[in-house]
Amino acid sequence: MNAIIFIETYQSGSSREGVRAAKKLGYKVHLITSNKKIIEKKDAFPEIDEIHFLNTEDILEIEETISKIAEIDSISCVISFIDAFVQIAANFSNQFCGTNISAESMKIMDDKLLTRLKGGNKEYSLSHFILKKDSHIDQFFREFPSQSPIRFPLIVKLPKSCGSKDVYLVNSNMELTQRLEFLRDSSPTSDILIEKFVDGPQVIVEAIVYNGKIEISAIIEQQITKQERFIVTGYSLSNELDDDYKHSLIKVSQEILQDMEFKNGNCHLELRHDGEKWRLIEANPRISGGVMNKLINEAYGYNYAEQILKVYLKEPPTLSKTKEECVYAQYLTVDTMGELLRVTGRKKAEKTPGVVEVYIKPKKGQFLQPPLAMGHRYGYVLAKGTTKDEAKQIAIKAADLITFILKS
Repeated sequence: MNAIIFIETYQSGSSREGVRAAKKLGYKVHLITSNKKIIEKKDAFPEIDEIHFLNTEDILEIEETISKIAEIDSISCVISFIDAFVQIAANFSNQFCGTNISAESMKIMDDKLLTRLKGGNKEYSLSHFILKKDSHIDQFFREFPSQSPIRFPLIVKLPKSCGSKDVYLVNSNMELTQRLEFLRDSSPTSDILIEKFVDGPQVIVEAIVYNGKIEISAIIEQQITKQERFIVTGYSLSNELDDDYKHSLIKVSQEILQDMEFKNGNCHLELRHDGEKWRLIEANPRISGGVMNKLINEAYGYNYAEQILKVYLKEPPTLSKTKEECVYAQYLTVDTMGELLRVTGRKKAEKTPGVVEVYIKPKKGQFLQPPLAMGHRYGYVLAKGTTKDEAKQIAIKAADLITFILKS
């Protein structure tokens, strides 16, 4: 039987919808995972035909498992929607299925430092410094003033950071020193990337590429909350983008993907405008997680996860819009930490006119905290409106009705 192998998935969000899309397309679905909770809640994943529990940090064990599956089923592709496994899955898909996914380009995108080096002196790239893993911090500071005219504020991050984890804004030499020391202690074998901070509107560009043809599936405006970290709390997808604004984004996105030599696969680019031009904040070789697939589906009427699978199946994607609507997703966070006792206001939020979905992630007894990473967002409200602003106001109003009652 024709089968698709997924390496890891979450219980909800874009990765889960990718698994469901595979089943909808008529494929036998295999999941390779190290997550015991998925095994324990097997009945909650009816679209998965076989679950293979193993250490997903062991590449050889993954390869052996895929080989065993190949003895029984005809594997059409291997794929992952999860950061750490996207490039690994692409390599295995090329190896076992004869696909031509741009795994080397994905490797560059997976590493923020390689992304900066690949961008070179392009206009979309950012000035940056590198603290090499074998360099002393005091040596870095001796060289720092003469390296570049960059001034504070700066962003400090690990090259493999994802979901705002291990990403810090610093405004002084003292803060920079503290963050460098912290990251050096926590990740002694990693280089550290220091780059210019860009203050301006930020967007996600979801792109899909088939045999070198680049298509932009969606341009999503982001609402970023600056707390201890940069947390995206709002996503807006509408048909109200200014034409010049939209065309400039498409142009720079195409340039980035061409420079990356990205021929087959999908990715999302995070771009921020500095008042003069678009700057690449980071590139990720996967669909943005969480609500993204539903956001695109509600706005345009097609299942983007399904189109991504088609590229891995060596088929051209079809981004045919059956509608164009203004959609907004407002994420839910908490201001204090504690054990979740209950959630109130959900039913009222669901009954708010224009609300499409209310999703609450945590269960009773789970420990919640203010956001230090994207994983500390505890649900969302997805809403539609006749305009971009109306959709946003509906989502925010409904989200304000929801309260997480915590035991401190």
